Amino acid sequence: MLVKKKILIILGVIVIVGAAVGFYLYQNSDSPSVGINDSIVNEDGKEGSASTNLDSDKVLVVYFSHGGNTQKLAKEISDQVGGDFRRIEPVNAYPGGDELYDYTEQEQADDARPEIQDLNIDMSKYDTVFIGYPIWWYTYPQVILTFFDNYDLTGKTIVPFVTQGGSGMSGTEDDMREYLSDKDVTVLDGLAVSRNDIEEDQSQTVTNWLEELGFIK
Repeated sequence: MLVKKKILIILGVIVIVGAAVGFYLYQNSDSPSVGINDSIVNEDGKEGSASTNLDSDKVLVVYFSHGGNTQKLAKEISDQVGGDFRRIEPVNAYPGGDELYDYTEQEQADDARPEIQDLNIDMSKYDTVFIGYPIWWYTYPQVILTFFDNYDLTGKTIVPFVTQGGSGMSGTEDDMREYLSDKDVTVLDGLAVSRNDIEEDQSQTVTNWLEELGFIK
């Protein structure tokens, strides 16, 4: 009887832990509530609306978005700073729903590098690269590592931004510094916007962040 009780307790703990992990990933996934906006397309040579000290000819805003949240934030940043605007798209799209959780967990366990579509950019022309992503499993999606591997970021200033469900930047600034330690990059303080706030206008949030970074004149 005592053994049976212990087994039931262990099973109960497993269920609770599993549910907690699943809920965490759900909270930190790029929520589909906004949805990918197909009218938001790649752009070149864009003039930003904000008065910044950045040379827009040398700025790239690049992002990965699964459900639209990061795309929306990326568009606001691009509208303000200008430059070139690109979406990172995997050759094989990520699954939706609950399947995404197991898929991305396995992808991370395998340290996978999902193939991405060509961004059609000359990375050597940029000084400043804004890079956006949702927080998945406490870090950036593996597809971001593919971007790091495929494009030479040597000497660049990298400015990360994320959408998340409560974990903030989740240490990804330091993760970038470590992963790109041989590239002499400068990683600035990132912007983290909650998935619960993304449907609201984020223009002032972005402006305040750019001011804090010293980009606004």
